[in-house]
Amino acid sequence: MVDGYVLLIANTDKTGSTIDRVPAKLKEQVLAKLNALGLDEYGNPIEQITDETQA
Repeated sequence: MVDGYVLLIANTDKTGSTIDRVPAKLKEQVLAKLNALGLDEYGNPIEQITDETQA
């Protein structure tokens, strides 16, 4: 189930799915997998903070 939600959120531009549709008991696991893929809870890329972006 977790992987299914991750796929739906990762493809949110086509599915419209976000973390809001995930059951509460699975949210933590889904968020962990999304973060590992570099995505936030809405399927958007997480901006990496580097020395260049801080300047």
